[in-house]
Parts: sequence; C-alpha cells; structure tokens
Amino acid sequence: MKSQHYLSSIKGSSRCLTLALAVGTLLASFAVSAASVEEVRLWRAPDHTRLVFDLSGEVEYKLFTLSNPARVVIDIEGSSLGGDLSRLDFNESPISGMRSAIRDENTLRIVIDLGAQVEPRSFTLAPNSEQGDRLVVDLYDESPSANAPRSTITNSSNSTSAPRSDERRNIIVAISAGHGGEDPGGIGYDGKLREKNITLKIARALFDQLERMPGYTPIMIRDGDYYVELQRRSEIAREERADLFVAVHTDWYRTSRANGLTIYALSGDRADRENSRRVAQKENNADLLGGVGGDLDLSSWDDDVALTLVSLQMAWSMEQSLIAGTRVLESLDGVTRLRRDKVQQASLEVLKSPDIPSMLIETGYLTNPDEARRLNTSAFQQKLARGIAQGVMNYFYDAPPEGTLVAWQKSNGIVPLPGIYMVKRGDSLSVIAQRYNVRLAELKSVNSISSNTIHIGQELTIPGVGTAEPEEHTIRRGETLSEIAQRYQVSLGSLRQANNITNDRIMVGQILKIPAS
Repeated sequence: MKSQHYLSSIKGSSRCLTLALAVGTLLASFAVSAASVEEVRLWRAPDHTRLVFDLSGEVEYKLFTLSNPARVVIDIEGSSLGGDLSRLDFNESPISGMRSAIRDENTLRIVIDLGAQVEPRSFTLAPNSEQGDRLVVDLYDESPSANAPRSTITNSSNSTSAPRSDERRNIIVAISAGHGGEDPGGIGYDGKLREKNITLKIARALFDQLERMPGYTPIMIRDGDYYVELQRRSEIAREERADLFVAVHTDWYRTSRANGLTIYALSGDRADRENSRRVAQKENNADLLGGVGGDLDLSSWDDDVALTLVSLQMAWSMEQSLIAGTRVLESLDGVTRLRRDKVQQASLEVLKSPDIPSMLIETGYLTNPDEARRLNTSAFQQKLARGIAQGVMNYFYDAPPEGTLVAWQKSNGIVPLPGIYMVKRGDSLSVIAQRYNVRLAELKSVNSISSNTIHIGQELTIPGVGTAEPEEHTIRRGETLSEIAQRYQVSLGSLRQANNITNDRIMVGQILKIPAS
C-alpha cells in the first residue's frame, strides 16, 4: 500500500512536471513570437534599398510580393509595431510608402508600397554588442539606379576593354570606406564617433587627391551611408579593372592607450584558401583573372593547372600589396604615429582578390581620445589622404602598368608634381629639388625656409605644378575640349586661348597645346 501511494505520488509529480514543461514551452514560444518591432531604419545604396527592423527579440516572419499595384508584404507572428513609419524618408528609393496593421488578432502585417520593380531578399541578424535582434530586408533594383554615385557605376568607359596601343590609360584606384549603413564599425571613446563616418571622409579626401592627378582615376566602393557586402567590394574593384584596392578603416581596442596606424595585406593562409575556393567554383561560373590587359577563364583548364594559375597570380598580388603598402607607410611616417613600421599580413575577406594588389589601412584608434579627436578633424583627414596618395603615386611611378600615362611619363623622364610634398625619412631639400627638377632656392622661397632644415611629415609646396605634364595632346575619337581640360587640370578658357579656338569644335588627330595650369 505504501509503495502504491509512493508510485501514485511519482505519477502525480510526473504529471505536474509535464504540465509545467508544457506551460514553460508555451510561454517560451509566446516570448519568441511576441517580440515587437521597436524601430525601422532605411539606407539607400546605388543598387538597392535596405530596411532594418530593430526587434525586441527573435521573430518568425513571412515575406512575399503582390502585384497590381506592386507591394512587398511582411507578416510577423505575434508582433506589434512600436516605431513610426511616417518618419522614414523614401526619396530616391523605389518605396512610395509603408503601412502596417494587425491581422488574425496577433500577426503584424507591414506593407511596402513600391513605385518601381524590385527583387526582395531578407534575413535575420542575432544580437551583438551594439544592437539587438534585427530583420533585414533588401530591395534590389531591377535596373541600375540613375542616381548611382560617382564610384560604383560599373562598366565605365575607363574599364570595359583593354586599352588600344595608341592610348595612354589612367591608373584606376578603388577606394573602400569601411563599414556603412546599419554597420557603424568601431564606436569612439565618447560613444558618439562612428568608424563608418570617419572612413568615408578620409576616403573622399583620398579620392579628391588622386582625381586631381593626371593619369589617375579613383573610384569609390561606397560614396554614402550604406553598406556594401565585403565580397561585393572586391567584385566592384574587379569589374572596374582596378590596378589597386585601398580599404580605409579605423581601429579599436579595449583600453584607451593603443594608438597609431597599421597597414595590412593578405596572409598566405587566407590566400591558399581563396585559391582553392576559386578553383572549386570554376565549373559553376566563369572565374576570370588577368586585370586590365585581358581575362583568363579558369573553366577552360583542369583543376591542377587552374590552381597553379591562380596561385601564381595570387603570389604576384600579395608581393605587390606588400610593396604598395610599404610605399604608403613611408609617406605616412611623420604624418601620424606608425603602430607597425612594416606591412602586416592578416586573413581579411576584403583583401582576397587574386589579381588586384590590395591593402587595408587602420588609420588610428577611435578608443584613444586624442587620436579619435584628431581623426575627426578635416585638417588631419586631408593630411592622411595626401600621405596615402603620395605613397600610391610613388608605388606606381616605380613600376607603372604598361600602357598608362604614368608609364609614358616615366619613359620620358617626367616626374608628376604632387603640388604638396610630404617629407619622409631620409629626405633633404636638395634631394627633393633635384627629384622635381626645381631650383633649391626657389623651393626654399615658396616654402619660406631660410635654412636647410626640414622634418619628417612637413608639407612642402612644389613650385611649377603642372609644368611636368605633357605639352601636347593628340585628339582621339570621342574626346571633347572640356574633358581634355579636366584631364590636364587646366581651365577651358586657357585651353581655347592657347590653341586659338573660338568654339568647341575639334577633330580626331588634331594636336592641342596644353598650357601650364
């Protein structure tokens, strides 16, 4: 009898436990599905619009499209909307409006009204140190945006085909500002500074520096506050036939003491993995190598040969990345503290292109108050950009790509004048004057220098900027006077005057005199 009572107690306890577990499971399920939408954020990129729904927890959702009129519909089980959709700015996006309602008593339905056809994609993100659960909806344009920024329009006239032998093409430098959009990157010591904003300002300053130099065409991987996937960044550079890829970032550390600039190139370990991946995928898509001069289709080779070809190309790219990074480090020595005086190698996704030399520049630490405040000033951003640009130009002048204007300049003994030269270790006034073919007295005069003392990082004005450019230009098919004036950094009026032109009519083969800028 006692044992039977004991058994009944066990059964009763078991039922209670089962009931408790069932209730707990139900409550847990309710907790997961009852998460609310706390805020909705929007970013416009050149080829898509991103919506980020900030959530109070995990959700179950369904996304589908409706036509006549075109709409994207999102159903979120057991949820509610806490944000205000009316505050969103839909300008320059395919969205004409957004609305929400509760249906079937506990399902939040969000309807995105469209003014243009899109391809929707969606995914959820788990919480991180900065943000909670998120639902991300990307609306990809079915045709390229007419409002795409100066940088990300692919298939440009500079890059779609190999240059003809009678042309002198520009060197193309792809500039990638780190993070962007819903990804702020590192957060500053004050909780306000965002890496994505600092990197974009430095990248734009670098763009402006290179754009002013004849023989260079910079492109911006992102030119606004939106996110570009890491793999897509190197793809854009390859589509644009870039000769160099420069990623701009800021650093972060758990204490405020860390400071200084570091440059990274791809490590051998990551390179080996990337080589194997490209060979493994060669049957599924025509993976191309070869850069500006031509393309090599890996699918036409067996795996062993393809791996050898990719490995050789990657070895060249890694070697050139280290050389280019070293030239930039040399130019930045004195501009800011170098945390490492040699290029470091790391397994970074954004540096993995096998046919484009690539570097990532950590410009300083936002967690260091002094360095963060300096990085946030326009004067220091411009100084960094000048140093990076000078290093890039030094690298390409040492070994210019065949068929480029820089290669032509070097073969004719012309040293491009940077306008502002940043003194680096080992420089002297006489060496700088000799390098740019200017008189020492004139160099000292324009810089108000009475002695021969200069210091690392000092900025010197080089007199006679523009005199080192070609004095004549032979007009090619498709060129205009305004384009030629812009290329040589001279005014349209002075170009007309130097050639006795009263209108803008020019002919193929005509030789123009290029006035000093």
